[in-house]
Amino acid sequence: MLVVYPIQTVLIFGMMKNKILALMVFALLAAGLQAQTTLNELYREFAGAENVTKVNLNGLALMLARPFMEDHGSGKLTSIRVLSLEECRQEVKERFSRAALSFRDEEYELFLNANDKDEKARIFVKIEDEVIREMVIMTMGDDPALVHLKGKFRPSDIDEMSNGGR
Repeated sequence: MLVVYPIQTVLIFGMMKNKILALMVFALLAAGLQAQTTLNELYREFAGAENVTKVNLNGLALMLARPFMEDHGSGKLTSIRVLSLEECRQEVKERFSRAALSFRDEEYELFLNANDKDEKARIFVKIEDEVIREMVIMTMGDDPALVHLKGKFRPSDIDEMSNGGR
């Protein structure tokens, strides 16, 4: 005959509560990781949207455009990728804005966050050896867009560009 004492019951339930609690914590962590959106996921999700404008320039295209571009220091631009959702339906614009606001990619750090009444902008950078290797600009609002620049830029190059090349 099996005899269960009250202290054994308390111990068994205590161990079960710890296991259940641990499972719940792991489930929440997994859900949090799933909620992160990387740059490529964000780009792929909206690149196929109806009425989106896509521009990809690299290599030869940038070399041909160089004579028509203003010189802003010694920064070297190697790639430009743009998604403009200006002509998309409002539902797509709102979905992009939500995705851009929840953008989390461990490769990039937030450089600038600007909030106006109807517009928001986020600038993220990837820095290696004190040089900005990539810059991601996201605008949200009536004219949402994603701009991804690759190259080698010093912080002084960014200052020079923001001051109109002065």
